[in-house]
Amino acid sequence: MSQSIKQQKPKAQTAREVAEAVLFWAKKNNLFGKVPLEDAVEVAKIPFSDDGKLFVSHNVQSILRQKAINLVTFNEKEKKVTIFTNGKINKTEEKELPVSVSGFTIDYIQGGVAQVRGDPPSPEQSKPYTLHNNRYTCGSSIFPARCMGAGTLGLIVSDTNGKMFGMTNNHVAGACNHAMPGLPILAPGPLDANEDSCDPFTIGRHTKLLPINDGIPENIPVSSNCDVSIFELSNADRVTSMQGDSYDTPALCEEPLPSMVVHKVGRTTGLTKGIIVGQAAAPLPVSYHVNEYDIKKTVFFETVYVVMGWDASPFSRSGDSGSLVVSEKADGTKIAIGLVFAGNEQRGMSFILPLPDVLKKLSLNIVSGHNV
Repeated sequence: MSQSIKQQKPKAQTAREVAEAVLFWAKKNNLFGKVPLEDAVEVAKIPFSDDGKLFVSHNVQSILRQKAINLVTFNEKEKKVTIFTNGKINKTEEKELPVSVSGFTIDYIQGGVAQVRGDPPSPEQSKPYTLHNNRYTCGSSIFPARCMGAGTLGLIVSDTNGKMFGMTNNHVAGACNHAMPGLPILAPGPLDANEDSCDPFTIGRHTKLLPINDGIPENIPVSSNCDVSIFELSNADRVTSMQGDSYDTPALCEEPLPSMVVHKVGRTTGLTKGIIVGQAAAPLPVSYHVNEYDIKKTVFFETVYVVMGWDASPFSRSGDSGSLVVSEKADGTKIAIGLVFAGNEQRGMSFILPLPDVLKKLSLNIVSGHNV
């Protein structure tokens, strides 16, 4: 007597697997709207198990198609997947949507597309830079000569020979891939050099960058995209590793992790606090519209973390690009974890790159305790 056995689908074991299943399901059902996220979504390694059928209902698909998914993140520590939508989901619609799958919580947040924008606003603090013992600090305004703009000096780094460099974003000091070696980097940036500022000086000269190349993941190696540039310091005695007047650049560097409470010091918003809500579950499309360099393109990044500001305050704004993101270990030791490179001010979102990967690609070390 034969007996038929129903084969069960494999069940997701990680938040990342659930997030990837959500993305693949969203792509199949055209739930992304105009966001180019679908270009980065691959077939999920583990599709939805039986309880994932909660997503299959007509109402769920209708709601999420109307609201348009633009990002999905995962958080292994909290066993959580967060679905970001362009439109706000109301309380009635919330009751229709799944709140858990395979033992993982599903959250819904109104979010926006990651953006890099030029034309930063006036700084929220009294000045866009800080002097510590008359030395220029990290977290202060910088920008290339001959360009009217401003970004942030993230940190000081050194190579194996002890040569010291400033580090920031490619779209700040690398002119979006177009900076010539030796291009002077000014402090403060030309936008911030006015009658009330300190005397502008050449803090360094452009040395090297990691690229920001447009194109979909099927056509280019998006793992090489890393919005970072470095410039050799002209006079290391004129700068300090202090982050504004708040704290020294941490000597330790570790990977960012969702649920970390983080801080940064930047040119526009100064010292701010936030929390990493998750890691993007697929290569993230970032919309670049940088008038200072006449750049308009979409660039995909492989590993990106999403930060939301504390108490609904922005973690970063335009002009804070390049800021060093730090966290604390359980014993209070500060650790450097990433660089701010993009945001969505309307939705209070910031996007950061993992610092360990950046340092490894450039074979550099953090400089801490310098002129503090």
